Amino acid sequence: MNPLESNTSGNSNTANGRDALGNNTSGHFNTANGFKALGSNTTGSWNSANGNNVLNDNTTGIQNTATGFSSLGSNTSGDQNTAIGYSAFS
Repeated sequence: MNPLESNTSGNSNTANGRDALGNNTSGHFNTANGFKALGSNTTGSWNSANGNNVLNDNTTGIQNTATGFSSLGSNTSGDQNTAIGYSAFS
């Protein structure tokens, strides 16, 4: 899947990497850098994910920041979290 492939009405998003923000439909102001970064996000907004599989399960969570392989990888709807480091809060 290409970055932002499913995007329908979301705006001001940045995605770099295979499947990054691939399922985003209407989320806004997200940044995803890395393989599957924010890959499951659909409507979550104001998230920042840097690294492979970072915030991968996030679907509706907002205002999350994660850096490092799989950090916040299991978060689905939690808001305002920060995780830094390999598998932090996964």
